[in-house]
Amino acid sequence: MIPNLLSEVEACKREHPVAWAAAHTGSAQTDDFILLLATRCHALDSRFGNNGKRGNPADISDDALCFKGEGTDFVDVNGVLVPATVIDVIGAAGTPAAVAQWMAVSNPNAPIKTAWVQPRAAAPPPPPPAPTIPSYEDLGGDEWHRVHVGVLLEADMALAGQRLNDGSSVWFARTIYECLAESVKAGHVVDRDPIVKKYRTQWRAILGLPPL
Repeated sequence: MIPNLLSEVEACKREHPVAWAAAHTGSAQTDDFILLLATRCHALDSRFGNNGKRGNPADISDDALCFKGEGTDFVDVNGVLVPATVIDVIGAAGTPAAVAQWMAVSNPNAPIKTAWVQPRAAAPPPPPPAPTIPSYEDLGGDEWHRVHVGVLLEADMALAGQRLNDGSSVWFARTIYECLAESVKAGHVVDRDPIVKKYRTQWRAILGLPPL
């Protein structure tokens, strides 16, 4: 009996939405989904493989698997004809209406020769683009950091009766680091005033000064 692995088709669709969207579209990624699915199903039952259309192992189906050992179609295994079943796994493949399915398409009245192809891994996805890191000048340079961090920290410490010391570097470092980190995540220089206010509120509390 051929296992019904519809749940694996649906899981593969959820986990690989880009490959699913490209399936059977004729694009460079047209067979990524079926390669991923065939590998997945083969790991569960070694009788599943890719389907070579019309017996041609070099021309695999973008939307179907081949089950070797049962069915009314057949595959040639070292000169021996072995029963096989072609299973369509994508309804309306290549269209926005595509759906996961598990449908044996073999016709008992018209058996065909197909090919069972050992699953192979899909090409790995391209690496993500490197993040754009703003320069020091993009973040305001010396002048912005002096006016928006240094002047404020010095004034608050003086108000609390303290002088700048080695611990003061923590507040410069935390503020500048978060300005840079948030700008990298956003892909542009973010509004830094809320970040300065966040850390100024913290250092004022440590200095015993009222909140802003």
